Amino acid sequence: MNNARLKLIRCFLPTLCAVFYGGSIQAQSVDDAIDAARQLPPQAAQSQQQINQIDDATTRLFDQYQVVAKQVEGLKVYNAQLQLQIDDQNRQINNLDRSIDEASTMGVQIAPVMVEMIESLKQFIGLDLPFHLDERRDSIARLEDNLGRSDITSAEKFRQILEVFKIETDYGLNIETYTDTIVLNGTELDVNIFRVGRVAMMYQTLDEAVTGAWSNQTNSWETIDAGDYKNAVSQGIRIAKKQAAIDILSLPVAAPQG
Repeated sequence: MNNARLKLIRCFLPTLCAVFYGGSIQAQSVDDAIDAARQLPPQAAQSQQQINQIDDATTRLFDQYQVVAKQVEGLKVYNAQLQLQIDDQNRQINNLDRSIDEASTMGVQIAPVMVEMIESLKQFIGLDLPFHLDERRDSIARLEDNLGRSDITSAEKFRQILEVFKIETDYGLNIETYTDTIVLNGTELDVNIFRVGRVAMMYQTLDEAVTGAWSNQTNSWETIDAGDYKNAVSQGIRIAKKQAAIDILSLPVAAPQG
């Protein structure tokens, strides 16, 4: 009988030890979990701060995207209008090209047409923005001189007139910058000129201290608020010189005259 009880105790003893030992391990695991939980709040706060920063940055980027999207939409409309003008000009050029082919049969009739075209160019340059005036006026003078030359065929005279028409058309489709001397309030200034097609023509002194634009209303150079446009004009000059990537610029554009 005693031997049987002794065997039973021996059987249960390892089991009881395992239970108590396992309970100790479980208690230690609970303590570790509590310690880990105590460390979570600072980490959670840091994570929330990072989330807030990312959210703020995302909001700013989305706002910038909306602004740029509106600007791009406006440019699409403007480009569509320009394309209509270009298509119309190309049709006129094609018509004039066909006229060149028929110049040999026109004879005397073509002379008045060329005179009228040259006169139209002269008037147009006089009303246009004042860029490259000497060069453009010299081209008109050369065309007028050609009219009286017998060593140049009518077809060649007509071709040269069309070439000047094309050059004038291209001026309305590009941007450029160059150095020039302007008169501002009776004083001569050496400046960098920045022209955007025939939409706007601006200047900036070589030291970037003075910024201005050509006014169609007064037909003169005027200063503008440098705080609003100084950086934009400087950036435009760099873009025209291919020293900076093409970007959207805020520039002073005069309202079209009725």
